[in-house]
Amino acid sequence: MGWLVRFFGLEGATKAGLRLAKTIALLGPAFAASFQISTTFWMIFIAERLGGGDYIAGLTKVGFLVVVQLLIQVFLDYPTGAVGDWIGQRWIIASAMLCYGAAYWLTSFATPEAPFSLFLGIYVLMGMGSAQESGAFPAWFDNNYRVAMPHDTDRKQYGVFQGKLAMIWQAVSTAVLLPGAWLALAFGRTWVFQVQAVLSVILAVLILLVVKDLPGVRESLQQRPTLRQYGGLLRDGFKFLFSSRFIGFVMLGDVLMWATGTLWWSLLLFPLYFTYLITDIAVSGFRTSIFLPQVLLNERSGVWARRFNPAKWIPRMRVLQFGGFTFYIFLSLCTYFFPRPPATSPLINIYIPFTNLIYMQIPLASVIPVILIFTIFLSSVLFETVSGILLQRVMIDVVPTRIRNSLYSLRPTLAMSLAVPMLAFFGYLLPLYKFPLTFALAGLLALLGALATRKGFSYPIPKLPLSDVEKEKPLKD
Repeated sequence: MGWLVRFFGLEGATKAGLRLAKTIALLGPAFAASFQISTTFWMIFIAERLGGGDYIAGLTKVGFLVVVQLLIQVFLDYPTGAVGDWIGQRWIIASAMLCYGAAYWLTSFATPEAPFSLFLGIYVLMGMGSAQESGAFPAWFDNNYRVAMPHDTDRKQYGVFQGKLAMIWQAVSTAVLLPGAWLALAFGRTWVFQVQAVLSVILAVLILLVVKDLPGVRESLQQRPTLRQYGGLLRDGFKFLFSSRFIGFVMLGDVLMWATGTLWWSLLLFPLYFTYLITDIAVSGFRTSIFLPQVLLNERSGVWARRFNPAKWIPRMRVLQFGGFTFYIFLSLCTYFFPRPPATSPLINIYIPFTNLIYMQIPLASVIPVILIFTIFLSSVLFETVSGILLQRVMIDVVPTRIRNSLYSLRPTLAMSLAVPMLAFFGYLLPLYKFPLTFALAGLLALLGALATRKGFSYPIPKLPLSDVEKEKPLKD
């Protein structure tokens, strides 16, 4: 077990802490491999089917379907989070995996001739899965970490642990990108989706077997609310938002940042990629180039985060981070000075050394903007990772165990509620005014989020005591 302690930075760990680390070490890579393998081409695949082979033509319908997915998530996210607090997180996470599996299976049957109801069903299932998964895993982990590592009073070990987990996720996510593109090229995209459907079911079973609460958590939650009292969990989560000015403003800032992030992932990211990179292989190669250095950055971020005071540095990093104000402004300038390359631009092939496998294939006219986008992404991602760890270090001791899943689900619920009209607005704006104006306006929204976060940290942080029943003793040497 010594290697596990050294790797995760769990000095003085309890037996419970080591069990928690082993569980995460098992599930993290499995999740990353199962879901990241098709992220490069899943949305473009749907758009092409809806557009009769032209993904640009299908983006309008994709925008509508994304809004449907977000609405499903808005209505179910918070209630299912409270259900997680009520019956236990593992059941709600396993149910989410089954929804994802069904969505991937339906995707494999999507054709240009398929009825629109099939695509609607895919996005409804994705929304149901996202609503259930949202907040459940962090809630389970944080509840159990508080029990397993009570001696980590300043939560610096927690930050290191989070950095290591992010590194594992990033490493596996990166490793599957190019193989996913190659498998799609060799066997077809639909075959990849079917494999993901099977893996989702396997994950559901695995979660039921290994995601269990430690005894201290079970004892603190032994008085589970009855069905009649379930509504009280919903009310308590909303009431907690107004329990202090710190909570109110920090949550507002988080919601604004999260909403612009949803806009980025749902509407802006992959059209930006395919504008300059054209093919699945090129996009997967570029994402691999971005993700590889992030593996090291994620590992170091937990260590570096120990040097920063959360109240002072989180608001500053919110401005500079990936998805923050400067990020969007630089992308706006880049897309303004370097528009979409002409179709006649010659292609450059970059091969993996000593093989005939294409790593990237990009138009010559895209070289400069691709380098600039790479620089913008990489220079901003460290700020996002460190600020996220710093915020987690604060919130683990602010949110009550009883409503943790509820509140962790409430954040994305509020963000999705805000993102729905944003998606409708930006979906209309993007085709008319292109990327420069769209990114500039997204940057202003991210700036508002950073300012709200700064306001929140100007107030005292309300920390909760750790009850005796939750405490575990560290292992003795």
